[in-house]
Amino acid sequence: MHTRLNPPLLDFFLRSVGAFALASATAFPITAQPVASHPLDLETCVKIAVERSPFIRAAQEGTAAATEAVGISRAPFYPEVGFDARYRRFDTHVFLPQGMNAPATTVGSTDDWMTGLKASYVLFDSGLRRAELDATALGRAATEEDALRVIQDVVLGVRQAYYDLLAARAARVAADARIARRRDHLRIASVRKAAGAAPQADVLRAHVEVADAELALVRADSNVRIAKGDLNVAMGLPVDRPVEIAEDTASRRTEPPEVTVALARAREQRPEVKALRQRVAAANRGVAAAKASFGPRVKAEGAFGWRDDRFVPADKDWSAGLTVQIPVFTGFASKHRSRKAANEAAVKEAELGQLYARIDQEIWTAHARLLEARQAVAQTEVLKDEATETLRFVRARYEAGASSITDLLDAEAALTQAESGHVQAVLGVQLAGVRLKRMEGEL
Repeated sequence: MHTRLNPPLLDFFLRSVGAFALASATAFPITAQPVASHPLDLETCVKIAVERSPFIRAAQEGTAAATEAVGISRAPFYPEVGFDARYRRFDTHVFLPQGMNAPATTVGSTDDWMTGLKASYVLFDSGLRRAELDATALGRAATEEDALRVIQDVVLGVRQAYYDLLAARAARVAADARIARRRDHLRIASVRKAAGAAPQADVLRAHVEVADAELALVRADSNVRIAKGDLNVAMGLPVDRPVEIAEDTASRRTEPPEVTVALARAREQRPEVKALRQRVAAANRGVAAAKASFGPRVKAEGAFGWRDDRFVPADKDWSAGLTVQIPVFTGFASKHRSRKAANEAAVKEAELGQLYARIDQEIWTAHARLLEARQAVAQTEVLKDEATETLRFVRARYEAGASSITDLLDAEAALTQAESGHVQAVLGVQLAGVRLKRMEGEL
């Protein structure tokens, strides 16, 4: 069971997880630097990404903004106090009741100087402030879950890039071994040609296979460079920074959970689910706020200051009172506002149901892919061993003149395919495992 992190705890989590990367800011500057003395393991790559990722920084700022929104919603619970100062000069006509005589019916020209404090406080608002504050607080909680989702997505991206680089390196090693084998085949064909036991065509075909293997090595080197750049970008580092990584085998030993357990865990732990649940609750509080707009509102108001016809007023001026506002007719705005809030809450609840269905499908597929990948590793291991033994046998026969160059090259091609399939199968286990953890909300 994962608990929701409030903003201070979320900030502490990000800072503590990124402590290593913060200390390594000098080691990983913006410009490319020499390769680190020690290869980076997977967890170190994740720490660097958590500290440097712009997506996580954006999520942090979004959480901070949501926290400030809560403060704004809490403000109406406090009194409003303001300083007021003004000056005006007026000349106005006074209208008196009929029959009353006055020496003059004009006031002015007169200077009016006023300064003082005004304060007001809402005593009762039918629950409007509380409903709006609750809705905003729930919105902040949803934003925190969105930040955790961003963290998990960044971690997933780093792990995928890390495993892609491991696979590219393995493919590069296999390409080296392929060149060595084909050069050995060329040597055997040349020896047999010199002895008159093989035609020139065998040597030419062997030359072509060596050239093809060398081209494959060029592609493998390029794939390694691309994978290193992808990992750097995933970690938030410059794409051209030299990087070396350590081997990771932990994911191969991880046993997949039961699919029913994974389904239940995902519904409970996925940040997307938690965020949408908070938004459903916030929408329901919005309904309460809309209903509160039908009720009365009581507000206390007061003012104290000085007022006179001189620049420095000397006469005291004060007032105090209560204001009661009861909406009688608002052009049906309150009714439409209430219905709109109810419809929005119903939309959020429907979206939650859709999210459950999508998560179930994702878990089901990811679990099946992991089982498939684990079985593929075992099968490709057998195929690689069999292809290796076959090539050894055919090579001996060709060297003895009992097989053709076609048989030898076919056996070598089968081994190449088996090796490539095994590398992809191992990568598939690693990626399927980390994707299942992301689908469960456990990264």
